[in-house]
Amino acid sequence: MYLNLQRGFSYDALQFMQKYKPYVKGNIEIDVDTVVIDKLLYLNSSKVNISATDIKLKNGELIIKNDEISIAKGKLSFLTYGVIDDMTISQTNDILGNYKKPEPNKNLELHISTPFLQNISYANKFTPDAEHYEIKNYSNPNQAIPNSYYLNSYANSNLINTKFGKAELFLDLAGDNDKLGVGSFNSNSQLFRFDSDGNGFVDKNDDYFDKLKVRAYDENGNEIIKKLSEVVDSINLKDFIDSKSNALNKWKKDVSGNGWDEKTYKQQFDMINSYNPYSNFKAEIRYESMNNNDIKELSKLADKDGWIDASDLQGLANLAYAKKGFNGNYKLEELNYSNDKVGSYNQYSKFNSLYEDYMAEINALNGFFDSYKQSASSEILAEFVDIIKNPSLKSTLMLNLEKEFTNLTGLKFTLANLEKVKNSFESDRSLAANMLKDTDALSAIRINKNGTFTLRFNSGREINVDKLYKDSGKAFDIELNINADFMSEDELNQSLDLSVSMANIKDKLTGEVQTKSLKELGVKIINKLLNGKFALHTNDGKSIIVDQIYTKIDQNQDTKENSGLNKEDDKLNRQNNELNLINDKVRFYPKPLRVWA
Repeated sequence: MYLNLQRGFSYDALQFMQKYKPYVKGNIEIDVDTVVIDKLLYLNSSKVNISATDIKLKNGELIIKNDEISIAKGKLSFLTYGVIDDMTISQTNDILGNYKKPEPNKNLELHISTPFLQNISYANKFTPDAEHYEIKNYSNPNQAIPNSYYLNSYANSNLINTKFGKAELFLDLAGDNDKLGVGSFNSNSQLFRFDSDGNGFVDKNDDYFDKLKVRAYDENGNEIIKKLSEVVDSINLKDFIDSKSNALNKWKKDVSGNGWDEKTYKQQFDMINSYNPYSNFKAEIRYESMNNNDIKELSKLADKDGWIDASDLQGLANLAYAKKGFNGNYKLEELNYSNDKVGSYNQYSKFNSLYEDYMAEINALNGFFDSYKQSASSEILAEFVDIIKNPSLKSTLMLNLEKEFTNLTGLKFTLANLEKVKNSFESDRSLAANMLKDTDALSAIRINKNGTFTLRFNSGREINVDKLYKDSGKAFDIELNINADFMSEDELNQSLDLSVSMANIKDKLTGEVQTKSLKELGVKIINKLLNGKFALHTNDGKSIIVDQIYTKIDQNQDTKENSGLNKEDDKLNRQNNELNLINDKVRFYPKPLRVWA
């Protein structure tokens, strides 16, 4: 007999704690004459939540009355994963979006379980009389996976290509090779959730990269486990995205039997056709400077006073402007034209709520572990000593808040950066607010006679910017160096690393645009021009005018502009060459088939 309590379950704290150590691992028999399980009191501060528990009823009765579940007589056998395991399972599922749980004991007659989402908020779970936080007010903690029609077969596979061969991915938060069995990837597309800096690559700069591992097999069928960083330098997420034509063909085949009328079909087609699978990557790898032709087209929309209504921009390429962040660097701020965007700029209250919610989570987690150390067995303390001393486990709310912090500030989340932004608001609230992500919507643009732009927002504020950028609809392996637009010539010539600073150069004979490093071009001096462009002066006396300076993202990959191969062929050849150099004894082999007797 199985029963699923959707809200969770809790036990009378007084009865339980008087006789038994909470949050144990292993089997415990409890006299259930005095134990009441109340599914409606999950958040009640007088209860202790024991999650992920398998319960076996021995010679007793299960009584359900008035939404209470009581065990009338007999004894129960508890098999619990322990609260730390439960936290690990919950956080792993939040990150992967898998919502897996360990297999229940098949011999149990009664299984009462909670969905592994109970760690939504530690403040709610561990703090008496805590307020209920609304998760929906904060960002999803992970990058969204693109629409499934735009994912290719490699994205849908669960085998990742490495220099040793193919392997399965899994997330190992606890550092025990996922002994709980909840960290396995369903498909490679889940890697989109790990691109925390949004540059289109999963690498050492991303959160949890050091927690990713691969499982493979040697030539004798023995299991091999390695850190992902041992078998790849980085993973280019653009390799998982299918072409628009393939995506549309898959969509057409999928909806062919829906029986839509012409109007409905067109509406649905326009939605999938206009979808941009790269939109979750950060703006700096998707946008490019507006050129003179772009600005001329934009000016055609202006009224007699020179203003362009934002509603006329719907359907055109998205626009962005450069904005200085808390770390002193400039980043792109994407303009929102949505009519339903809130017309306010109350950034302080938004950040303050985020700060208070996160600190409540931290305090609740630390408070729990302080009490945990007093009640847990010596065996449990020894097993989880590092986690208890430096708790890094995170609730759903904490993951959401960290993502929201990065969205608002452009900074990687750390407690030090959280305090830095808080101190900035206390020092100069207006200046700090201007560094956060815009919460209001663009209402109009004016192209000024001196070539600058005035942006007007529905909150009433107006700003002047020297340059606008447009969404290319693609994602590049290079990143706009927005800081270069604001550097002096001395700073450009003294601080730029020419080996990773890039420029797009158009071949005069073929018209082909190639991306080359400034070092490869032989750049000696850089001049800034009045129109915002750059003049690159080379060692051989040439001058090259470019709109923008870029930065190479993945410095582990070779730039092969002149290889004569397309991207896919080039990458496949390199992987094959790497495999040919690998000794058979360390190469990965397919998972051996089970042979049934």
